[in-house]
Amino acid sequence: MVKEIMTAKQVAEYLQMDERTVYKLARSRVVPSMKVMGQWRFKKGLIDEWIEKGCRKNNSRKTK
Repeated sequence: MVKEIMTAKQVAEYLQMDERTVYKLARSRVVPSMKVMGQWRFKKGLIDEWIEKGCRKNNSRKTK
């Protein structure tokens, strides 16, 4: 079950990437995230939008 607010570990599993990479992306503000009481949290809807935006961006490059 995927929750609306996710931890870095859950995002890593969802995106099928290393958890350290998720932290790196969060710190560099590449992936939408926020810190709550010193811990990174991610809103699933924003992660999905971020993925879609990246897919659209990559697809538009292929057509040029």
